[in-house]
Amino acid sequence: MYDTRDLTKRSEKCLSCHLGNDEKSVDHEMIAAGHPDLFFELDTFSDVMPRHWKVPGEPGEAAGADPWYNVRELTTGQAVQLRQSLLRLASRSHGKIWPEYSELQCYACHHSLTPPEQSWRQARGYPGRHPGNPPWNPSRYAVFRDVVHQLDGENAEKLDSELSRLGQLMSQLNPDRDAVAASATNSAHLADELLAKMNSASYDPVITLRLLQAISADADNISGQGEHSAAQAAMAVQSLFLAYDQNEKLQNSAQLRAAIKGLFQELQNPSVYDPARFADQMKQVNALLR
Repeated sequence: MYDTRDLTKRSEKCLSCHLGNDEKSVDHEMIAAGHPDLFFELDTFSDVMPRHWKVPGEPGEAAGADPWYNVRELTTGQAVQLRQSLLRLASRSHGKIWPEYSELQCYACHHSLTPPEQSWRQARGYPGRHPGNPPWNPSRYAVFRDVVHQLDGENAEKLDSELSRLGQLMSQLNPDRDAVAASATNSAHLADELLAKMNSASYDPVITLRLLQAISADADNISGQGEHSAAQAAMAVQSLFLAYDQNEKLQNSAQLRAAIKGLFQELQNPSVYDPARFADQMKQVNALLR
């Protein structure tokens, strides 16, 4: 038997497949051969799965029901996802194949070609790296960053600093293995400290709305990090909205549902993803939350 009632353990179990570990993983070669790319958001994935378990504290449970359980699911799952991905990166840095391209942004290379004047990538520039160097995939931090800044500002700055350094290391053509391992391990320790706080925090309508507003207000930053980060944001916004609307009954619920649906429509074809359009859609969500 496995304790799926423990959100940390449940996330770890899910991520053993939806991220991988030392015993099983999906690498660049497998993705090239046709295996779907991996992504994860605990609350979204738990919601769409035919639920065949009961968890004390979830909505609908008789005693001690926690109406904001889904928010805890999201924040805890994001923390575990970041920690496990960093530990995997540290391990891969001393593997046979390096760099492992599945740690980088897939669509920095695999995107539809456009004339240079129509390329949002060239218009954005190449912060922290040389043109032609594929960037690190920061999607497992894109949403969690906003969560941490709302719930633990002091430690958020520490994690920002360490992951900024890691991103610069990983966005070189031949990243220094030892430096990457050290930075990834340090970041994983910070994520682990934050994990306990995310899981034990008291969630309520004020915090849930703050998280919704913070993530949707971070539209330009998140959208500019690429397709994977945008997908994480869309799932997080939807999960937080559903939790808030279930308990507080927003008057403009139908408008928000339509606006959030628009986020997912922007992600239907990742190779032609347009960050400006996604950011505009996020800003529509944010405006409806004011």
